[in-house]
Amino acid sequence: MSQTPDIKARVLAELDSRIARLEEHRNEKKPANTPYSELNHALSHAIGNPLLTELRDVRNFVEEL
Repeated sequence: MSQTPDIKARVLAELDSRIARLEEHRNEKKPANTPYSELNHALSHAIGNPLLTELRDVRNFVEEL
């Protein structure tokens, strides 16, 4: 049982790190205007926004444990 707070803190720290990286990536400027870079940017936002929401939800759940 003594490891539980440590594990919880580590999980929260990892979730915070991943959320921060996604937020940082979301704020990046759009890359050069090539079809590949535009598609990559669009996919990144299409996947990144829902993932960010899910990570925040999981973080809130873990914090309440």
